[in-house]
Amino acid sequence: MQPSRIQITDLNPNLTCPLCAGYLIDATTIVECLHSFCKTCIVAFLETNKFCPRCDVQVHKTCPQLSIRADKTLQDIVYKLVPGLFKDEMKRRRDFYAENRELEPGEVVETFNIAEDEIISLSIQFYERSKNTERQRSDVEGDKSNGKRFLQCPAAMSVMHLAKFLRSKMDIPNSYRVEVLYGDEPLKDYYTLMDIAYFYEWRRTGPIPLQYLVKPTRKRRRPSPSAAQGHSDGINTSPASESDSHSDKVHSPGPPRSPPTPRPRSPPRPAKAPTAP
Repeated sequence: MQPSRIQITDLNPNLTCPLCAGYLIDATTIVECLHSFCKTCIVAFLETNKFCPRCDVQVHKTCPQLSIRADKTLQDIVYKLVPGLFKDEMKRRRDFYAENRELEPGEVVETFNIAEDEIISLSIQFYERSKNTERQRSDVEGDKSNGKRFLQCPAAMSVMHLAKFLRSKMDIPNSYRVEVLYGDEPLKDYYTLMDIAYFYEWRRTGPIPLQYLVKPTRKRRRPSPSAAQGHSDGINTSPASESDSHSDKVHSPGPPRSPPTPRPRSPPRPAKAPTAP
């Protein structure tokens, strides 16, 4: 069976924003109904409305911006299906920043494009912050030196994949998580090297200077089944419950209670004599 070709116009309802009727840019999805819009469009709409513009579902009672999430997967699909959309959007952003930036006299601004398959040079080293961080770093095997490493990676590589690469190369255990930083600013996992190059105005004069930080993973402690059952039944399963209750009675500020007076027992009833038949 031969595969059938699908026109891009057939997919436009899933790739366009209902508010501006253009292709999705910085796709953002409402968590209540999973409808997607451009980030600037939906943020501006929710400033005066609290309902989804497509299905009229309430987004949030007080702060609708808390119920929207960036949809990186959908945005990647839009960029891959629409030819030239990504380059056009990057050009618009560069033109905007060039027009709204105050330049010092004599400063020369270089404009260039970065392709997704371009190889970008970067340097990565451990982030030195404090003695506590140094103590945490010494606990991690394979990370005893602060040597700078140089890598060449594709521009489309995400920060999440870079963190996984560092974990495998440094033999970092799963009880720790790797966080990538640019300067002192943590980077989002969905950022690509291309995004970092545009955000921080990388000029190809050297490798992108990145750093990484190793933090222990926080785990939630779950109560044991017996303790949970005892708590639900209203029973204290602690072995010191009896002594604690006794100490509470001893140190109670109230007056001591007198022991209850015993009740007199009623005399036993005489047994009935058997009657003659």
